[in-house]
Amino acid sequence: MENCQVCGEPLHVIKDQPYSYSECGLDVVLLGITQYHCEKCGEDFAAIPSPQKLHRIIGFHICKENKALLQPKEIQFLRKELRLKAKELARILGVSDSVVSRWENGKASIGEGNDRLLRSIFMASVNEISGINDCTINILDVFKGLPHKRKEIKTPHSINLNPQEWMQPECVCTV
Repeated sequence: MENCQVCGEPLHVIKDQPYSYSECGLDVVLLGITQYHCEKCGEDFAAIPSPQKLHRIIGFHICKENKALLQPKEIQFLRKELRLKAKELARILGVSDSVVSRWENGKASIGEGNDRLLRSIFMASVNEISGINDCTINILDVFKGLPHKRKEIKTPHSINLNPQEWMQPECVCTV
């Protein structure tokens, strides 16, 4: 049995309960994750295998499955996963720093063109960042599934993932 890193007391193991992965800044629920709870100090935490690969899968899910315009937290998540500062993303997209700031704080919508460009940049760049060279992404297929004109939605896009979805050894592009 493992002990709490805060108080040293034995931990209660929780299995087969959904885990709200709020650490990533999005509405992501992980299924099949072992969680721990300390009865004495109330500390809760989860054992999350391969968090870097998990974040790539979340990013691919945002790019491929979310049919609405990217929301502020999704824009920020993709930017951070690309390891870019807001100023760097603005330069890459050809917009001002304040525009990216307004997208990320919800004061402005990203718009069709920049939404598609950011998704493309993420999908094309993530393989290079992660060192995966044997994977091809069919970005065109992703965009064929998007409506011509999309609107911004105010409700968060929820993502539910099982460990098998990011623990498989094959290419992350099969999401």
